[in-house]
Amino acid sequence: MNMIRMTFYLVSINFKDFGFWFWTLCYPLLLTGLFIMTTANMTSGELEDIDIGIQKGQEIGEVIEEIDFINMTNMTEEEAVRGMKEGEIAGYIHGDNDLLVTETGFNQTVLEMVLNQIEKINVAGIPYENYDFEAQFIEENSQEAQPEAVLFYSLIAMIAFYGMFSGIEFMSSMQPNLDPMGARFAASPYSKVKFLLSSVLGALLLNLVTNIIILTVIINLYKINLFTELWPTLFLLLIANLTGIGLGLLIGLIPKINAGMKTTISVIFIIGLSALSGLMGPYIKVIIVNNFAWVNTLNPLARLTDTMYKINFLGNYSDYWMTIGTLAAYAAIFFGITLLSLRRKQYDSI
Repeated sequence: MNMIRMTFYLVSINFKDFGFWFWTLCYPLLLTGLFIMTTANMTSGELEDIDIGIQKGQEIGEVIEEIDFINMTNMTEEEAVRGMKEGEIAGYIHGDNDLLVTETGFNQTVLEMVLNQIEKINVAGIPYENYDFEAQFIEENSQEAQPEAVLFYSLIAMIAFYGMFSGIEFMSSMQPNLDPMGARFAASPYSKVKFLLSSVLGALLLNLVTNIIILTVIINLYKINLFTELWPTLFLLLIANLTGIGLGLLIGLIPKINAGMKTTISVIFIIGLSALSGLMGPYIKVIIVNNFAWVNTLNPLARLTDTMYKINFLGNYSDYWMTIGTLAAYAAIFFGITLLSLRRKQYDSI
């Protein structure tokens, strides 16, 4: 059996599985419709000024005062926290030019970028008057500022990982102790490497089809253009698909548990990662960022969500390749463990 026939055979397995279509297509479409309805009245075409608080005596205040789209007010930290909770200011600069926020969003991201750029200029010794902050952060990107877009990016990140369901189905169907087809496969001389490649190709084709359908719905029904940098975003999603497939193959290796239970475990796991990345709103993410920043540093969905937001809304590619590298590293680890396990696994009776 050649790889093309094996790929077609594996794809046909998932076509017959209702659970696959529900989780990879129906469920994301339901979430998409819900997000579109709940954010329909939140969109706005104008970029508003950003109000911030600053600790009295901060030298950086002289620089920020020259930035037209930032309104600065001297205040104490207690006043700033109260102002942020009431929605009066987006952030507070204090101490060693540290930014204090109580939520994440477009304004907070812009403030962080401004402070980072000021720090870089200071280190490089470039006169501040020679740098146009508005051109860098506002005029270069005419895209509307929509913090609620993070919900959609988090959803897109989640569905990019849904190739794991195909990976689980393929791997479970090839285990002799779980499926009669697995017994035939184990007794055949078919290459484990070719099987792994066929599984990845089949899962990738299936998930890309569902991804395209969902992205088409979002692009046509959502008022805001989420993809000003379309091709870099698609490449990012392609790598994320491979990572999700690798995760599914790895979960599929769990012995003595059928595909249905493995799918349940995967759903709980991936929704948990999505919640941490912003799918359930900004509040959980704020708690994680402020107290356990390392969690979302390791969370591939959080990295993917943040990177899509930065490149499409801010034109910021500062962590684009780092995210690509992180996702690729996860995928390589998952595929490597899967291949080693397939080669070493033996059964006393099939």
